[in-house]
Amino acid sequence: MKLKIFAAALMLTAAVASAACAADIDYQEFQEDPLETAIRKLASPEGGAWDREVMLSGGAPDIVQEVIWPLREGYLGRGIKRKGRRHDGVDMSAPRGTPIYAVLDGIVEVVSNNGPGFRGYGRVIVINHGGRLWSLYSHNSANYVKVGQRVKQGDKIAAVGRTGRATGNHLHFELRNAKGTPLDPMKYLPKEGRLPRR
Repeated sequence: MKLKIFAAALMLTAAVASAACAADIDYQEFQEDPLETAIRKLASPEGGAWDREVMLSGGAPDIVQEVIWPLREGYLGRGIKRKGRRHDGVDMSAPRGTPIYAVLDGIVEVVSNNGPGFRGYGRVIVINHGGRLWSLYSHNSANYVKVGQRVKQGDKIAAVGRTGRATGNHLHFELRNAKGTPLDPMKYLPKEGRLPRR
């Protein structure tokens, strides 16, 4: 009898351990690229869906009020509300080679050339601004910074191009908060230096 109880307890322990291990595996991660996985996990730590209203209007840290325009010349294109696939930023068209500037002080976290996690972005840079805000600059013709480099607001970091999934020369610019939630850049970019619409 004692042997049967011991065997049953051993089997129960193994089943619980097996279930715990299975619970730790994020199977969705195998079906999406690394950036999608990271953003999903940051935005939905409890596995909940993204709240589109919060994505468009809330959750911005106070430092977002200090951002400057990443371009000093060009035209505003499509914003965060685009029909079809999600478009979490704003496009600014400008001639190839137009300088792109860091919108705040920060540390360069990503420099990629259409690498894993950045499908369609082409040459892209992501800057971490104190762990509270991230800025992304993509479709660049050239990147002038390296991962780990400290940049100051207004430093030239890249040049406008049409790398990745782009039909013309432009900068695709995004702002995200610490949860990975996209913020509408047009709410926070200052009126001074505002680019005209084409």
